[in-house]
Amino acid sequence: MRKVIVFGVDGLTMPLLKRYAAEGVLPHIQTLFQQGAACELLPFISAWGDVNWVTFMAGQAPGTAWIGQGQPADNAATANLLALMQNNGLRASLVHFPETVAADSPHFSFAPYWGRAAAWPSELFKAMGHTTRLEQRTGNKTLRQQKLGWPPSSSLAYHEKGAWQALEQHGGKHRLTLHGQQGPSLTFTLAETASHQPELQIGGDKLALQVGEWSRWLPLNDHGVDGRVRFFAGRFDPADNDIEILQSQVTRQNGIASDAALGNELLEAFGPFYSKWVVKASPNEDYLQATLQEGDEQSLWLSETAIRLTQKHDFSLWATVHRLADESHHNCLGQVDPQSPFYDAEKAAAFDDVMRDCYRVLDTSIGKLLADMDEETTLMLASDHGAVPNEYMCDIYRYLQKHGLVTLDDHGDLLPAQSKVFLKDDRGGLEIFVNLQGREPQGIVAADEFEAVCAEVLLALGSWQVQHKGRARNAVSLALLKADAVGIGFWGPCAGDIVFAYNAGFVWGTSRSGDDICAVEVPGANHGPQKPTAETHIASNYGVLLAYGSGIRQGYYRDRHLKGPHRMVDPAATIAHLLGLDHATLDGNVMYDLLSPAASAR
Repeated sequence: MRKVIVFGVDGLTMPLLKRYAAEGVLPHIQTLFQQGAACELLPFISAWGDVNWVTFMAGQAPGTAWIGQGQPADNAATANLLALMQNNGLRASLVHFPETVAADSPHFSFAPYWGRAAAWPSELFKAMGHTTRLEQRTGNKTLRQQKLGWPPSSSLAYHEKGAWQALEQHGGKHRLTLHGQQGPSLTFTLAETASHQPELQIGGDKLALQVGEWSRWLPLNDHGVDGRVRFFAGRFDPADNDIEILQSQVTRQNGIASDAALGNELLEAFGPFYSKWVVKASPNEDYLQATLQEGDEQSLWLSETAIRLTQKHDFSLWATVHRLADESHHNCLGQVDPQSPFYDAEKAAAFDDVMRDCYRVLDTSIGKLLADMDEETTLMLASDHGAVPNEYMCDIYRYLQKHGLVTLDDHGDLLPAQSKVFLKDDRGGLEIFVNLQGREPQGIVAADEFEAVCAEVLLALGSWQVQHKGRARNAVSLALLKADAVGIGFWGPCAGDIVFAYNAGFVWGTSRSGDDICAVEVPGANHGPQKPTAETHIASNYGVLLAYGSGIRQGYYRDRHLKGPHRMVDPAATIAHLLGLDHATLDGNVMYDLLSPAASAR
């Protein structure tokens, strides 16, 4: 049976992939380059995961496939890839794939990636750090003057992880409490063993810890919690009251999978699943090794399920998205890329090492897949976009206010009933809607004023500039009316009246100073708001595809400068072709140049 494994990696970028592979630190990915085929993929606007993983899996452009964050389109109505598979008796398994793709029965969904602000229903306890030094951890933080991300209340661009909370003393002993997201809290007592190592106790359970290592997983069923937890002892010096312990995220076992029996099989065979780790991927963090271990184990967990589901359960397609590489870009690329205003040659190596280590984690999982996949399987290592360094923050509402197009309250929040235009939180921050009477609940723009308002918006976006090294630099790279945006995949009732993208180095956000445009205050890298073609000498916003195995040409690399890039909808058409399906209802083209002659002729 023909099978396709899509090991998706959030943000994986070709320049870094090539560089680390050439250094010899990614031997399995180097095998994909040498014995498979590779290309770059052009993302859609916005160049972030939800839009582009949806279009990747659906095989259809945003105008058809993407309603909004967390709002899946109807597979049957759109006749996307999953519908084609179902109609032909084939099944897909989506494991930790964005929830904006519906994998209804007969397909299988496990722990869909949760992109909403509300709590994830499958998270029982957040990943957390427990410390006796809470004041040092939280008291000296500088209040950031900017929030980067969309919607404006978000802080996505910083990729902050779990918070720290105090280890409290009761009766001469420290207590570590897990505060429940959707159920009871649990309190552990911390003791010191005869060998002076930490030990956590709850009820009759005892869990031995070793400094610098993750513990075994502790089942919590006897304590009223449907999940398992483990701990990492970072510091343990009770005499000086200097103790820090990391706690894993705890996810529920029941309800995390669309098929309970199959979900339990995976959890029993490969251990608990977690979607987040405690410490962000940065050399500035004390316990980076804990994150690298968590990221590595999660990545291998995903690889194991890919083999199990395709070889033992007859799923023709398996797909996931692993997120460690993207996190390392957000936290490190801004100090490694000379294009960044925060580049420091003396410090760059430490940040480069973190990104390299995160790519090594990925390489280990690819090695697992190469070793265990059979001859009828095609492996695709793919990404939705890359990243480039941030230079300037743009507050779209503050700017539109200057042009009389929106009205904001004293806190900078939009007053819809007094604004000619607005943006939607779930549409990625690059689509502007006219507040049209009869269409919008608080519409104030008459129908005969619609075109004039659109013209005002386009004129404003085209003149948004900042002085950069003594020269004017445009904040916006392109802006199109919806009627003109059909060429970049936007149509239908969900799309904005105007679609635009920021220039390379510009990121959406808000500033306490009230500026509509200003230099970013901290180093970082981003992708979502910037034009899909943004790139520097060492970084790129293009997505990645490396294919290997059944039906794939060997030793081929498509040069996008000579032939143009493939698009984010093309992999689905290619998957359909490999599985023997007619892809006429998909927007993408089969990537014939990546296929072997025999596969091309199918």
